Amino acid sequence: MSRLEATVPEARLEQVNHLEEELGMSKSQIIDEALSLFFKTVMELKQGWRIAFLDANSQRVREFTSPALTQVEWATRRERIVLPDADFDRARRLLENPPGPTPALKEAVARRNRRKRRKEE
Repeated sequence: MSRLEATVPEARLEQVNHLEEELGMSKSQIIDEALSLFFKTVMELKQGWRIAFLDANSQRVREFTSPALTQVEWATRRERIVLPDADFDRARRLLENPPGPTPALKEAVARRNRRKRRKEE
């Protein structure tokens, strides 16, 4: 056996402590399970699979990701995009002179600001 030391946020340590009590496992067992799951997840992502949770009753799917897993996915799925000259020039013009917000975007921002003001009151 080897020893592993990690620095984690206080909230994460509280979660581990809660799991210790709830599952009757040691911190070492919880960390070992977490690492095993992470390694398996990385292997599956590299093969093009996505990690998801399936609701047994409704069959709804909720995809799982994290910053580290997103990096793995991006690194394994790099692909070169070649635009025809006309499309490249159009994209450049749009970046240099972006169009103004659409009426739908303006309305969405107004709704968000109204909700935000209501929460602050």
